[in-house]
Amino acid sequence: MGIGGFYLTVVNFIYSKQKYNCQKISLTSGDLAVIMSSDMRVTITILTSLMLVMGAMANEPDAVTALRPAIREAAAEHGVDPVMMEAIIRHESAHATSKAARKKNNLAGIMGRRGQRRYETKEECVQDLARILGKHKAKGRVSVTQVARVYCESRSEWTRCVSANIRDIRKGRWGAEHIDDAPTEAKQ
Repeated sequence: MGIGGFYLTVVNFIYSKQKYNCQKISLTSGDLAVIMSSDMRVTITILTSLMLVMGAMANEPDAVTALRPAIREAAAEHGVDPVMMEAIIRHESAHATSKAARKKNNLAGIMGRRGQRRYETKEECVQDLARILGKHKAKGRVSVTQVARVYCESRSEWTRCVSANIRDIRKGRWGAEHIDDAPTEAKQ
């Protein structure tokens, strides 16, 4: 199906579900979930989001995959799981397409005193995430659930999404190059 057909299918699906105030719509065999309300103003946002994530849906290497060497290096330096790091980055930055990722190089949703932190490079953000996860590890927080308790507000949703990303990364979903497993001391 061409892009036009894909858009038409999505728009028709949205209009047919609008009267039911659908909260979650799964497209392409569960590869993409779209949250929407009954207000049709979200249609443009949904279509724009679909265009941004189409590379991720096609199992093609993306901007996050290109950061795997930096993720591996930072994870090894701080003794944390590189797969968890990549999963957090994918979730927090919408596969490096979010506004914070594009404008502030903030791939991990890291907050500062005045909102989301700004980084000079994406690699600098990767280093900061590894440092933060290393501090959590030192306090005994190594699982996704344990990290979620202090990393974010929507713990159950965040845990579910990051865990799903971990499974997908381990299956090799984003590119042929498989990220190394966690260092021996980071696995627990």
